[in-house]
Formats: sequence, C-alpha cells, structure tokens
Amino acid sequence: MAAEVKRTAHLPEWKVKDVDELKEKIGGSRVVGIVGMREIPASDLQQMRKSLRGKIEVRMVRNSIARRALEASAPEIRPLADYIEDQTALIFSDENPFKLFATLEKEKRPMPIKPGARAPKDIVVEAGDTSFSPGPMVGKLQAAGIPAAIKGGKVVINQRVTLAKEGEVVSAKTADILKTMEIFPKNVGIELRAVYEGGLVFQTKDLAIDVDSLISQFSSASARAFGFAVEIGYVTSDTIGPILQRAQAKARSLVVETGIPVPGMMDIVLAKAVANAKAIESLVSGGSAPAPVQAAPTAPVAKAEEEKKEEKKDEEAGVEGLGALFG
Repeated sequence: MAAEVKRTAHLPEWKVKDVDELKEKIGGSRVVGIVGMREIPASDLQQMRKSLRGKIEVRMVRNSIARRALEASAPEIRPLADYIEDQTALIFSDENPFKLFATLEKEKRPMPIKPGARAPKDIVVEAGDTSFSPGPMVGKLQAAGIPAAIKGGKVVINQRVTLAKEGEVVSAKTADILKTMEIFPKNVGIELRAVYEGGLVFQTKDLAIDVDSLISQFSSASARAFGFAVEIGYVTSDTIGPILQRAQAKARSLVVETGIPVPGMMDIVLAKAVANAKAIESLVSGGSAPAPVQAAPTAPVAKAEEEKKEEKKDEEAGVEGLGALFG
C-alpha cells in the first residue's frame, strides 16, 4: 500500500509578506474591525475614506489574506475571521467600538434601491402634491401602483401607499419609480460586522444603542433614587440639605397648624388665629370665609430650594456627559 503523501499549498512570497504585514498591524492596533463594502460606489467610498482619515483606517485586502492574518494573531482576536465573507475590509482605530459604530453609521448615505434587492424597511409614498408636470408621469405612477391624478395643473398622489413591505423583494418597476421620485430607502456605507477591543469581540447588535434613550433612563433613575432617599431620610452628602429643608418645612407647618408658640413664628401663628377668627365671624354673619393663612417659606428655606434646583441641574449635566462615550 503506497504511503499517503500530504501536500502543503505553496504561498507566493508577496502573499506571505502581505499576511505578515497585516498580522503586525492587527497586533499593534487597539481596535480591529471587520466591515462589509458591498454596493458602495467608488466615488462615495473615496469620499468616506477621506472624511474618516485620522479616525479610522480602512485596509482592503483579499479575504484569504485577511483570514490567514487573523488566524495567525492572538487567540482572542481570531473569532473576527468568522465574519469575513463577500466584499470585506479590515478597519483599525483608537476609538472605542461604540463611537466607531456611531461614526460609520453617520457616514452612510441614501442610495437608490436596486431591482431584486429586499426592502430594508417599509417603503411608503405619502399622499400630496408632487413636483412632476402633468403628462406621461401620471400613467407611470399608476402603473407602479401609486394612485395619481392631475389636480389644479399638478400631479397629485391621492392617498398614502406602501410599495413594499420590509423584507420584500423590490421589483424593477418599483425601483425605477422610486429613483424617479428621488425616494432612497436604503442607506449605503461601510457596514460594521464585528469589532475587537480589549479581549472582547462585539457584534453590531451589541453596539446599536439608542444613546438619547439611555441617557434619559439614567436621568430618570437618578431623579427617582434621589427623591426616594430624601423621602426615607437616607443621609448622604447630596441628600442632607433637602432632608433638612423638608424637615424644617414640616416643622413650620406643624407650628402654624397647632398654634405652638415658637419664637420667630408668632407673627404667622397670630395671623392665622386672626384669619380664623374673621372666618368664624363672617360665617356667623352669613358671609363667605376668607382664604386660610398658610406659612410662607422663610428666606433660608427659599434659598435652600434654589440650591436644590441647582444641584439637580448639575446631576442632569453629569448624566448627559455619558453621551460622550457613544459619540
């Protein structure tokens, strides 16, 4: 039986050099990502790379070279090779993955959808006037399923219509009319698939965060926690002021309500007593009772309340600072 012969594919010297250079680049970078480059026009890609210069480096290499370089790198970064498919590039940056994702999303540009592509979202044409002159355009719109007519010398769409649901294949007729109407439902750009930083590989779903909603939740949670701490009398450097203000206000209300003779508050106590007496007199004589007298906050309390408002503004400003993490 003949011995089994194993053959190792010979790599050209230029390919070995490219793999080694890319491996060195990967090992020396803080953040490494895999991105898709499909459907990006050359002119738009050039403009994107120009605007990203200094923040993100895009390295376009053959998939085989990128895969070999990653598989030869540190074990924790090798999973990035699983995201290499179709038209792929590597990116390198010093920005954290969340800011990196946000930056690439901002660079995406609306493009006409091609026939045969799937709708990324519901494609809707709203009712109303158009910029088209009366003529063959009415028939073209109607043929595409858009209820159009001529009214007052203008082409008007009579009602809102959905030309394609999310995920549906867009027909050639629909794609053509959308392009004519300058409706671009698809944003095209550098598509981040996965990114590595500090021993972790992040997928796109991990990075797509609604920053405004997150900051709002932090702010709301902070306000509720602060209010609860003051309510139960939980003393911290932030809550001691409002707790004392609340206690002082309750004490003042108690003094006025019960008529306790306390120095410094006798004017209010006597004023309430006089008002109550007048109210009784008015009721006895058949008139309407005057409005009750309530304790007005003293200058120190008013000042404390203003300080509380300022503290709350500072807390909200601190929460908004979290947005800097995400760009």
